[in-house]
Amino acid sequence: MKRLAASRLRRTAIASLSLFLAACGGNGDSQEATSHTIRGTLSGLDSGLSIKLLDNGTDTLTLTANGSFSFATPVATNNAYAVTVGTQPLWQNCSVTNGSGTATANVTNVAISCAFPSALVVTWAGSTTSGSTNGTGTAASFNAPTHLALDASGNIYVGDWGNSVIRKITPGGVVSILAGTAGVTGSANGAGAAATFNKPEGVAVDASGNVYVGDRFNNEIRVITPAGVVSTLAGSTTAGSANGTGTAASFNWPSGVAVDTSGNVYVADAFNNEIRKITPAGVVSTLAGSTTSGSTDGTGSAASFKNPYGVALDASGNVYVADTFNNEIRKITPAGVVSTLAGSTTSGSADGTGSAASFNHPYDVALDASGNLYVADGDNNEIRKITPAGVVSTLAGSTTAGSADGTGTAASFNLPFGVAARSNGFVYVGDANNNEIRVITPAP
Repeated sequence: MKRLAASRLRRTAIASLSLFLAACGGNGDSQEATSHTIRGTLSGLDSGLSIKLLDNGTDTLTLTANGSFSFATPVATNNAYAVTVGTQPLWQNCSVTNGSGTATANVTNVAISCAFPSALVVTWAGSTTSGSTNGTGTAASFNAPTHLALDASGNIYVGDWGNSVIRKITPGGVVSILAGTAGVTGSANGAGAAATFNKPEGVAVDASGNVYVGDRFNNEIRVITPAGVVSTLAGSTTAGSANGTGTAASFNWPSGVAVDTSGNVYVADAFNNEIRKITPAGVVSTLAGSTTSGSTDGTGSAASFKNPYGVALDASGNVYVADTFNNEIRKITPAGVVSTLAGSTTSGSADGTGSAASFNHPYDVALDASGNLYVADGDNNEIRKITPAGVVSTLAGSTTAGSADGTGTAASFNLPFGVAARSNGFVYVGDANNNEIRVITPAP
């Protein structure tokens, strides 16, 4: 009898426990009787990027991949939940569906969807008529503007190749000559108009506002102070490939330049097929490549390039290279290890990942705050975008040359040669054959 009574008590206890679990949601977590989890799904996020979500403005969740997600902090029964996008990658528009309501049970249907916005192209300065006029916006004129650089105050610096001067554009679009005299070539150091250049191309700005110039036909790297005083950092007017200090070093058509936070300058030494490095003291060394052209990945001089024209730096010290005549975008680690990020030696205009994508003479590269790389794909007349995972898409333009403002492929360029990216996602383009500076923004 005692055994039978114990068995009945055990069955009664099990039945009571089952009813309790059912009331709690069936998983044995007593917390869910008074609070509920907020869950959902993320889709459309570009590979290699991240998005930050908020629930009720405080509970933060950072996602780096598409798929299901769950906030860590449950919401009390009958309390409100409100899922919003805190921060999203540049050039991704992310929206929330089923993001708010009252928590009466576990929420599982929140949907975050990210999409690539349209790119709106407008002309920021210059017109299709070449010239050297200072002025505001389209009242100013350029002669084959090439590479661009941005400073912390929002000023744009332009290698005005055909005029042999360095131009400055204020955030309000006012264009002036920072150094050099339009139409006068030479290699003289000095202040403002007393200095001369010979087809300057690459420009970069350091944290102090100094502008570094790849003075192409002079085979020199020049420096311009914020006051407009020009000096020669390295190289001489004699072409060569020698490492050394100052004028003892030599270059052969140096094109794009970039500067790191320590003041080291990186140079796309186009006709030497090398990427050079210059210390603040003017000591020049070869980071990667040799004077023999090729497309080999490897370390230091074991790697090869074919007329690289553009360089950009990320926060980790990696150098990205527009390997122009290989139709590739290359990456160099601080240790000098070279790999191919996207493209192949075959020219084309295909979007895709890595070597499945193709370019046609990419002349310059620039990075944004999310790690996206932008490419001035010159002979395709397009601006391309590469995610950190190597996924290539066309931001604006088409393979047809033109000067039309507009959205996406409705806009047109004519030999876009330089590109620069601002932290807010704006992309500026040196549209060489249009003699214009264009700006690309996410369309509203």
